[in-house]
Amino acid sequence: MGSEPPVYQPAEDTWLLIDCISGLTFGGVVVEVGSGSGVVSRHIAERGVEVVAIEISEAAARSTLENCSHLPSLVHVIVGDKLSPLRPSSRISLIASNPPYLPSENTSDITTEGGQTGAEFAISLIDGSEEFLEAGAKLVLITSTLGNVEAITRHATAKGLSLRHIASKRLFFEEIRCYELWKDGLESKL
Repeated sequence: MGSEPPVYQPAEDTWLLIDCISGLTFGGVVVEVGSGSGVVSRHIAERGVEVVAIEISEAAARSTLENCSHLPSLVHVIVGDKLSPLRPSSRISLIASNPPYLPSENTSDITTEGGQTGAEFAISLIDGSEEFLEAGAKLVLITSTLGNVEAITRHATAKGLSLRHIASKRLFFEEIRCYELWKDGLESKL
């Protein structure tokens, strides 16, 4: 019997996402893609906001359930890939993610590997978010200068999305950044 895959533990990027989300106001359900240990989902739910936490790893989904066990009516955990388990809904006001963002050559950890350039996971998430953004949601995600941030921002712009750099944190080997993306012309629910 093989061992379970690792669960991403809170780190500087987690805290940056929480800080960025703390500055936003939500008008509906928040979806966290890649909930890992569940710390971000717990933070959001402790504000009285309903959260759908989606995690591809069953071990991480269990960790999210454990960390949010005191909030059973607010946190709903789904095992699935990115947004595929959901249908777009006007009830969803925010999609939050600290996605894997390291280039595959820089890591062998599946919890941090974001594709060949480190941008592929985030680009796939942006593509999968389009209908949700059309319905009025916003996407808040973390990137790293160790990955191809420019490819992510170019892709979002090419898709007709607006983006705002919310905050950054410089570490000795990288800068982690938090971006907010939305579809222009739609009334925000945030």
